[in-house]
Amino acid sequence: MTDHNRLFKELLHNFFDEFLEAFFQEVFHALDLSHKKFLSEELFPDLIDGDKKRADVITETQFKENSKNCVLIIHMEAQNTHQEHFPQRMFTYFSMIYLKFRKPVLPIAIFSYDGGRDEPNEFVIKTPFLDAMTFRFLKMELGKMNWRVFMHSNNPVSAALMSKMNYKKKERVAVRLAFLRQMAGLQLDEARSSMINGFFETYLNLNENEVDQLMKEVRELPKDEREQVIKWPNSFYDRGVKKGKAEGMAEGKTEGKIEAQKEMALRMLQKQMDLHTISELTGLSIKEIINLKK
Repeated sequence: MTDHNRLFKELLHNFFDEFLEAFFQEVFHALDLSHKKFLSEELFPDLIDGDKKRADVITETQFKENSKNCVLIIHMEAQNTHQEHFPQRMFTYFSMIYLKFRKPVLPIAIFSYDGGRDEPNEFVIKTPFLDAMTFRFLKMELGKMNWRVFMHSNNPVSAALMSKMNYKKKERVAVRLAFLRQMAGLQLDEARSSMINGFFETYLNLNENEVDQLMKEVRELPKDEREQVIKWPNSFYDRGVKKGKAEGMAEGKTEGKIEAQKEMALRMLQKQMDLHTISELTGLSIKEIINLKK
């Protein structure tokens, strides 16, 4: 079963700046992200329901024009079903985070399931005597977004999220090709490239016929671009060009995945993220992470 929550958290932790630049440009340009730090996604006790709440990603940063801190919460709706009381849940997270940090909070919700439903982005508390409060949050609904808007963006996050955007079945190969062309032009290290490619393929994995069609279209690209696309590590290249080395490929992929996980964990340790979060995002055990830290 796909762990949607983990995939989105990993993407946002490692490409936080790129996410804001691609989808919330006004926010991106207003913040000095060189001062950002990830805060622990701590469990907040719910004294009424007797439950505990855990935010997905909480990042503290600063505005460019002054030194006031702004705590950003990115909350991901990574499920394939609509949740009727989601705005109320966002308000609960907002309230708990504000009470803990006493700083401005900017909440953002990402709806990743398919369909054209118009999700509400406000929660209202009112009585017959008074409209006590209206809480609003920013939102993005991937299933309603046109992937072609982002096909030339050269942003690793929007490239990865094209796999969750609105496209027709006959466009699957075109989406994959647009993704490959973008990634071939980006200067990402192996670990980050592997993570982006893994995210994309989780949601858009071509069948053999589509792979053949894709390879045909790649061969029709201009020579320089064609060579870059073929060099870029991706599964269609592995399947189409290295079919005779299946066992060796599988072993190599496993070793490569482990090394990518370790490299990602080291990056997170440098950002002073807590061990449990690193373990959740990379799949490494706490013991393995402690050994890396040493």
